[in-house]
Amino acid sequence: MYQQSQIRHHLTSPEGVARLQALMAGESFKNRSAVGHRVCEEFGFHDACGGVQLVGCMKVLRDLNDSQRIELPVSTRTKRQVKARGLGYAVDAAEGVPGRVDQVSGLKLVVVRDEGLLRVWNELVGREHPKGAAVHAGAQLRYLIDSEHGYLGAIGFAASALTLRCRDCWIGWDQEQRCAQLNRVIGLSRFLIRPGVRCANLASRSLGLCLRRLSSDFKHRYGYRPYLVETFVAPSHSGVSLRASNWTHVGETSGRGRRSGNKACTTVKSVYIYELARDWRKRLGVLPQRVAPRQTGEGLDIGVWAGNEFDGAPLGDLRLSRRLVKSASLQARQPMASFPSAAGAERAAVFGHYRMIDQPADSEVTPRNILAPHRARTLQRMQNQTEVLCVQDGTDLNFADHGECKGLGLISKNKASAGTVGIHMHSMLALDEQGVPLGVPHIEYGSIEDEKMLRWSRGLQECSAMAAELEGVRLVSVMDREGDCFELFVARRRLGNVELLVRARYNRSLGKGVAKLFDAIRRQSEQGRLEVFVGHRSARRSSRSQKAVSKQAARVAQVSLRWRQVQLPVPSRSELKDEPPMPLSLVHVQEIEAPAGVKSIEWFLLTTLPVNSRREAERVVERYRLRWRIEDWHRILKSGCKVEFLKHQSGDRIERAVTINAVIAWRLAAMTLLGRETPELPMEVMFTDVEIGVLQDFAKDNKLPVPDNLGAAVVTVAITAGYLNRNNDPPPGYQKIWEGYIRLVNMSQAYELAIRRSKDGWLYERLSPD
Repeated sequence: MYQQSQIRHHLTSPEGVARLQALMAGESFKNRSAVGHRVCEEFGFHDACGGVQLVGCMKVLRDLNDSQRIELPVSTRTKRQVKARGLGYAVDAAEGVPGRVDQVSGLKLVVVRDEGLLRVWNELVGREHPKGAAVHAGAQLRYLIDSEHGYLGAIGFAASALTLRCRDCWIGWDQEQRCAQLNRVIGLSRFLIRPGVRCANLASRSLGLCLRRLSSDFKHRYGYRPYLVETFVAPSHSGVSLRASNWTHVGETSGRGRRSGNKACTTVKSVYIYELARDWRKRLGVLPQRVAPRQTGEGLDIGVWAGNEFDGAPLGDLRLSRRLVKSASLQARQPMASFPSAAGAERAAVFGHYRMIDQPADSEVTPRNILAPHRARTLQRMQNQTEVLCVQDGTDLNFADHGECKGLGLISKNKASAGTVGIHMHSMLALDEQGVPLGVPHIEYGSIEDEKMLRWSRGLQECSAMAAELEGVRLVSVMDREGDCFELFVARRRLGNVELLVRARYNRSLGKGVAKLFDAIRRQSEQGRLEVFVGHRSARRSSRSQKAVSKQAARVAQVSLRWRQVQLPVPSRSELKDEPPMPLSLVHVQEIEAPAGVKSIEWFLLTTLPVNSRREAERVVERYRLRWRIEDWHRILKSGCKVEFLKHQSGDRIERAVTINAVIAWRLAAMTLLGRETPELPMEVMFTDVEIGVLQDFAKDNKLPVPDNLGAAVVTVAITAGYLNRNNDPPPGYQKIWEGYIRLVNMSQAYELAIRRSKDGWLYERLSPD
């Protein structure tokens, strides 16, 4: 497919003009259209669906004819300007349109495909749009906003501007890339809500519905998908609705139209861009904007963290994004409480929160969009590292006692019952090399009926997409036994920009006459020994969805270490028969003598990382041990944030609420591990001035060391929940941290109430602007 600029380049070059002149001299044509069709065939001007690009070709041929470089047949048209054909009479007015968009009956978008609908569209836009209808060149798509009340408006897309400095600088492509990929940018040329229609949020809802289907509709008609949409806003309009719908303002036009030369002849307008594909930079082949690095604990104190992690979420309305920040901030202060309890006396916040959570299923309030700002912040924290572990795992959220909830799936099946209903949550937790959580950049939801391998594959693809946005950071995708799938290793080899570390599940064949994978490494001589800390495990009774687990004390296990290089052949039943064998490193860890009644450790770790020495083998084991951090995060989410007690009436609403709580749980995990791994950080990293004052006063009243850094402050938080802090006690765990943090928040709120009634004391001195 050729762009307009490419067609012009081919036809106006000396070689192109010579070919045209020879073609015109050797053949006879009855009209200009026949010439256009012949030239398209001669030069290969076809679109993605195989149709001729007649409009673009004729435009250049007319210019060549006007400059007397070729001679076309005499035109039968008296005027070049073609008027858009309408009905000749006004479209019937919409009747009985309600004042709110959620009350509109049968709201839908109709793609204009036939002559009758085209005339309706032209008549609507020609009569009721300030700029009227126009005949555009290039790929075009039109929609009518229809309902049971009648036509409510119209939307039209056409070719983008050939050159636009602010847009081109924002995209970052060069002239060659622009000429080759300009068709991937389309222009919103007309957007009409009929003047007689007064319906709140109709414009944003209609535009949102349109943008969600635009890419697929364009692919159906023209054979390719656009990645960006541009539009222009006159100075008389503020562009607030576009900003609220997550359009990006990229600059202003120069005031020169397509045929104005260097002279400004039109109004300077603001330029807005909407991203139809998140990875549009990769698809266009332009360099991504470098992610700005951010310190691990930067901006996590309770006063600002919610704004940092949620502000700007593309929820279709700027007000919903602000509501998300407010809701997360309130919920984080009381993570174990229901939202009304966490909000306290702020009734407006409660109503606003539930309006956000209860948005329609087809709205922009999706888990992915809720998580988008947090993903961006996570990337910034990842950019500050040399290596990041992207740990994938799934967990089941049990809602068996919430039978009135709609849209739940099965998370377990057994012969004695119909199964357990709930939601399966598959997530990715990003960790630095010390195991401190950097964020939760990827979450998806499903049930046991979904294909498991696809979850792991999508997580790996997301890991690769993040690696493409980072510079100088190695990403290692870490998976447990469920991720042991040959197709995943093949996918990683094709992606090429991430490493893979998986605990092997299958004792695979290494070829005829050769010992199998596990047997071969077991027969090797021991190559070293290592101490591995194994955390305690609480007892758990059997249930409908989980097996019983016995209690297990924490211990330091003495393990033997072996490693070797292996070539995994393609499984005989696999569809990937043409794939060559997979070269991998295998690290074997086996406990030498486990305590009585305790199952000994034995791990077979397959990785794409090089393992040629004992130190490299030990690093693989250290990376895999950090995989348990995602299990700890799951525990915080379930026990600390109580997500399995959510009482929303549909599965999609529960998923939205769980996503918000997932980021809150990440912050609690980060607080615990930052205090443990980087205790020297200042207390302001995680705590407000009020909270620091409360902790210091609490320490003085209880004759404890007054905290002066983050590590000491986190320990003091745990002490408020009953942590004894004896000499031989391990560092405080997650449960003591979240219980203590809730108490700290309550005490801090009491201090803040006290300061409003008294203007003396240390707290007033600390908070006073003077």
